[in-house]
Amino acid sequence: MMERLHLGTMNKRLLAVPFAVAAALAVCVAPAATAATAASAATDPGAARAGFSAQARSLGLDTSQAKNLQSRVDGYLAKTPGASQVAVNKITLNGGGELLLTLPGEERARDLAAAGSSPALSAGCPYTYVCAYSGEDFTGDELRLFTCNYPVNISWAGTGSWINNQRSTLYARFYDRNHNVGWTSPGGYSEDRHAPWGWVYWLSPC
Repeated sequence: MMERLHLGTMNKRLLAVPFAVAAALAVCVAPAATAATAASAATDPGAARAGFSAQARSLGLDTSQAKNLQSRVDGYLAKTPGASQVAVNKITLNGGGELLLTLPGEERARDLAAAGSSPALSAGCPYTYVCAYSGEDFTGDELRLFTCNYPVNISWAGTGSWINNQRSTLYARFYDRNHNVGWTSPGGYSEDRHAPWGWVYWLSPC
């Protein structure tokens, strides 16, 4: 099993995630829009979509980019029962966890709502979370999990990456299609920059 997984070397250093100056400036506008769209999403889906469009414009996305991003969100929603879109690039999961999508032109996902109130939560994998990424080296769409024993479906293929940024006594568990544990990570902090998603169907943070 270990040969099949081809797990990368585990490192114990924290991550530093750089962002472009333009992205940092865009965040100044996004948090207020995010809060408004999250509130409207719960009561009026039509108004929520309009709010997500306004948020996309505030981030400098053109019409084509905004439509492409929304199409990606819709794709995830269709495969994730009980999930809800709460921001232009953010989905909350039924039972615990959230999914952040990369914005057009960016390699790493970020939480627009947290940028103003909690910069530590806006980018990178926060402490007490297990984070999974669709791309290698912590790039691409980001799944953040924080609810123990609640496996979340992994719909990615190919090679991605993950981080276990919990206490040293907590382990991420990777399940196959039959809900059997195929591999258990080391305790936090641990990571794999080149992890195969092909066999993984479910992931639990502990």
